[in-house]
Amino acid sequence: MQLKNYLTKFMATLALCLLTTCAMAQDRLIFSHDTGQGITGNLGNVGNAIMQNYDVAMRIKDPNFVGMKIAAIRVPMENADHLSNLRVWLSKELTLKTINGKKTNVPDILSVNADITGEWVTVNLAEPYTITEEGVYVGYSFDMDSLTSTNKRPVNITTELHEGGLFVHTTRSYRNWKDMSDQCSSTMQVELDGAPLYAATPLAGNTTYFGATGVSNTLTFYAENHGATGLKSLEYSFYYDGMVCTGTYKFPTAVEPVYGKMASFEVKLPVVDRKDYYPINLTITKVNGQENSEADVDVETQVSIFDKLPKHRSVFEEYTGTWCGFCPRGYVALAAMNRLYPDDFIALSYHNSENASKLDPMEVMAGQDYPSNITGFPAAWLDRTYQMDPYGGFQSASHKMLIDNVWKAACAMPAEADIEVSALLNEAKNAVTATAKVVFPLEIKNSRYGVEYVLVADGLTGTTDDWRQRNYFFNGRQGRDYPEPEFQQFIEGQEYISGLTFDDVVVATSRLLNNNQYLPTDVEEGHEYVMPVTFDLNQVRNTGGKKIIQDVNKLRVVALLIDYSDGTVVNAAKSVSTGQATAIQGVNADKNFQTEAVYDISGRQLSAPQKGLNIVKAADGTTRKVIIK
Repeated sequence: MQLKNYLTKFMATLALCLLTTCAMAQDRLIFSHDTGQGITGNLGNVGNAIMQNYDVAMRIKDPNFVGMKIAAIRVPMENADHLSNLRVWLSKELTLKTINGKKTNVPDILSVNADITGEWVTVNLAEPYTITEEGVYVGYSFDMDSLTSTNKRPVNITTELHEGGLFVHTTRSYRNWKDMSDQCSSTMQVELDGAPLYAATPLAGNTTYFGATGVSNTLTFYAENHGATGLKSLEYSFYYDGMVCTGTYKFPTAVEPVYGKMASFEVKLPVVDRKDYYPINLTITKVNGQENSEADVDVETQVSIFDKLPKHRSVFEEYTGTWCGFCPRGYVALAAMNRLYPDDFIALSYHNSENASKLDPMEVMAGQDYPSNITGFPAAWLDRTYQMDPYGGFQSASHKMLIDNVWKAACAMPAEADIEVSALLNEAKNAVTATAKVVFPLEIKNSRYGVEYVLVADGLTGTTDDWRQRNYFFNGRQGRDYPEPEFQQFIEGQEYISGLTFDDVVVATSRLLNNNQYLPTDVEEGHEYVMPVTFDLNQVRNTGGKKIIQDVNKLRVVALLIDYSDGTVVNAAKSVSTGQATAIQGVNADKNFQTEAVYDISGRQLSAPQKGLNIVKAADGTTRKVIIK
């Protein structure tokens, strides 16, 4: 759920000397436990919903805020249907007293009434309160006049976790104050006077960055706002390879004046021509053109510069079944990602038969043989590290494809090694030999790396009922307008879709054939480790014992470089389809030209032809140029 916009109306309450409005006084710092790093939602009783009154609080206890003044309190009231009697209050302690037979919250500093006028209610205090070292509880209370479908979860929260982030008391569910800070935090805000105007501290995105010689490497840092004017621009300096460098960064979107709100900024490094470890000490010198008044203004990190920086390709593993009505989400996502990122997107689609009456003809392994834990369908894992929805990523209910953002973020992280893979279909067309090449830019001791090979088929299709994809999105049944063109056939179709073509389907893996290849425990820097594996296509069958490969020219191999200390995929590569290697086979068909070796244009010998220009050498020493598209 995305953060809500701050929407409210002006309302004067002169007798109480407070103002309800959406406008914030100029140059006030906002404190909130919601800094935009989590997902917002709502807390309440849904499964066994009951009507009750609520008291909600958070605590401010941080030396950074001592001496600042709470000038206003902002309360989220987005689900305010049939809620009334809003009170905003401050208290040194959370105290309950029995009044008229009910435990009642009794603030010991102040309490004022306010009208619920919109999704946010802002209350300016007649006399600002100065924060002391002992801290202060900031809270609000309201009554529930009647229980409705929209107010079952009336408390707005974020998944961010902070000490003192959320305390709740209700008349029925939580009869005593409940500290829920280990589960979520309140999104309420306070506006502070007396905060520095221009203040930010830098944070490193990684403990060690990676770069390559001969190019200008770009590093991503983060700026955490501590000032009342937010962040519009930064000026910074850093020491690098004996040089003092400076730069300016203008944020494309201004960062709100929320304490702890973070935004990334990019720093370009000068070009260096030697491989080495380079320490960096970066300082934010100015914020919005003014001197940075933050005490903690610098950050230390390190850059490892290699001759060649490994290209990181994250692998996306989808778990699906033709019987699964929600699984078109994964089908659409894989098709869209292959359209958007045809060269680098790597997908592995594992099909499942739920039971004997819900078969999937593309199932080649039982659920217990999956490489990751799967509790339901559809499902997905990225690099066998992050579990998610195959369409919405970390937002499983999303009606917009978001896995591209997650995948690109993972690919932007440094890879531990470079990996390439080629696949060659033999002349008898009954075996595929895959060869992976792995190069580590650094020496590694006591490692547990290996390569798993996955044979993938494209273009699978069938006419029997078990090839029909069940579809819960027919006739717009889910009530959403999914934007990807690949989704339209499901929205406009029926409950079962016939004639689909399935790509990226896993049909065999060296893991289940006990044929994974392993690197030595001590990996040499810059050494090329070459590891071939052969798949016997006659043995590739589904769990029902039937042959699953339909076209030997539409097979590919994906090589997964795995850290077996934790089972995660650290890099991956995919070959071109076996059908794209027919040009070499066509040369071999010439009885007067028998291939002895294949080279790339730089003269490096290849274990199999690759996409692009190949130099093919015959046994008699003659050569031919062959282009594989």
